[in-house]
Amino acid sequence: MARKLKLKHRGISDLLGIYGQVLEELHERGVTRSRNAPTGDYAEWLVQRALGGELQPNANKSADLIVRKKKIQIKARVLSDPEKPGERQLSSFRSWDFGDAVIVLFDRHYAVRRATQITVAELKAAAREDKWVSGQRVIARDALLDRGRDITEKLQEAAAGQDE
Repeated sequence: MARKLKLKHRGISDLLGIYGQVLEELHERGVTRSRNAPTGDYAEWLVQRALGGELQPNANKSADLIVRKKKIQIKARVLSDPEKPGERQLSSFRSWDFGDAVIVLFDRHYAVRRATQITVAELKAAAREDKWVSGQRVIARDALLDRGRDITEKLQEAAAGQDE
């Protein structure tokens, strides 16, 4: 039987770091194929703290956050090898009913590696149809992210301030 870890007094950053290490170990042991379990929710949480606005209900397909009447879609990935394009493929876009998107790339321990706010027009130009999921797929390559507004520091500050 596993010993219970004493986690009550740990900060959010510590808990996510431990969780990232656990996911990594499970992956190395072949138990899981992905490290992306809490990624989307954490990204939404950080973006809301960095940009303000109001998080939308989970069932809202067009936007995750509304900031000053602008609809924002949030996509995130955890990268173990940032050079592999497949690791940068975002979950499919099934609606373009938003103004901007925020793309958040985490390292394997959930530290913000890169965050970019980009227009829907730039994303549409980079999208490719994916009939398998009835949507459009986008790969968050550096060349695409360079077209947006870098908000990495804002998200890193939001992450650093989360334990206060």
